Formats: sequence, structure tokens, C-alpha cells
Amino acid sequence: MASENDTIAFVIIDAEKNPNSRKFADVIKFRTFASFRDGKLIDQIQTNKSESLKIFVHEATAN
Repeated sequence: MASENDTIAFVIIDAEKNPNSRKFADVIKFRTFASFRDGKLIDQIQTNKSESLKIFVHEATAN
């Protein structure tokens, strides 16, 4: 999916190894995807379904 969206950066963070990242992104469940703009949390989704993630990325890049 990253190769299809060159306008955004995809970053993988292991929340178990980096517990402070959970607070920053307000992670309640694992498999959380979050979008940030100018260092601020804009939106997030907890999913393991690729179609839901594609919609989330589309909405994040549309704004």
C-alpha cells in the first residue's frame, strides 16, 4: 500500500516495545493505524481487514 501512496509516510511501530507510542497515538487495541498531520493525531482505526485500511488511507490522503 505504501508504494501506491507516495504523498504519505508509512511508519511501523511495535507498541509492545515502545509503550510511550501507545499514549501518543491513543492506542487501545493492537493493529491500530493512525494518521497524523503536523504532529497531531487526526484519526485512527483498529482493524486487521485490508479493505478497511484502504478506505482509511484514502480518507487520510483526501484531506
